[in-house]
Amino acid sequence: MKILAVGFNYPSHKNESSSISSKILSPSSDPIIFHKGDSLHRLGHPYYIPDWTNELEYEAEIVVQINRVGKCISERFAHRYYDNLSIGIDFTARDLQREAIKRGEPWTRSKAFDGSAVVGEWINKQELNFPEKAIDLRLECDNQLVQHAFSDEMIHSIDQIIAYISQQHTLKIGDLIFTGTPAGVGACKIGQKLVGYLNQHKLLELVLK
Repeated sequence: MKILAVGFNYPSHKNESSSISSKILSPSSDPIIFHKGDSLHRLGHPYYIPDWTNELEYEAEIVVQINRVGKCISERFAHRYYDNLSIGIDFTARDLQREAIKRGEPWTRSKAFDGSAVVGEWINKQELNFPEKAIDLRLECDNQLVQHAFSDEMIHSIDQIIAYISQQHTLKIGDLIFTGTPAGVGACKIGQKLVGYLNQHKLLELVLK
C-alpha cells in the first residue's frame, strides 16, 4: 500500500499559506503530489507528538481508498476506482516544511514521518450521496470547529486527482490518496482531542499525547 497526497488543493488553504504556496505555485499549476511513505498511524493507538519538531500542525482531508488496479485512468472513469472515503489528518512538521521549501528539497521529513497519516473509519460514497452532493468535511479541536469545507471547493476534484496520479503511478487496491486540506490548519498540543466528520458521520477521534 502506498499513501499519496495533494498539496494546496483548496483556495482557502492556499491563501492562508501564501508565504509558502507563492513560492511553489503558478496560476496554472497541476496538482502538487507527494508521497507519505509507510506513515499510517493505526486508530486506537495513542498519538504522541514527536519531540523533534516545534510546529506540528493538523490538516484534515478527505481520503480516498483505491479499490482496483489502474494506470492511465481517464477522468470520466475515475469514479470506478474507489468506493470508500474517510477523513484523515495529514500531520505536518511546519518548521521542517518551510526549511525544505527554502532549500528546494522534498517534503519527506515534514510530511512522511512515522505516524504522519491518520485515517478514520471508512464510509461508502453512496452513504454520503457522493458525487451527487458535495461532501461536508469538518474537524473539531476540543469541541471547537476549526476546519470546514465542501468537496466541490477543491481546485482539483477527486476524479481529476486520480486521473493525474495514475499517469505516473499504477494505483493498486488499498492505496490511499489524501486530497488536500482547507483553511484552518492549526498547532498540535498535548491533550487536544481531534474529531473528524464527513457529512453527519463521525469517523475519526484522536487524543494527542
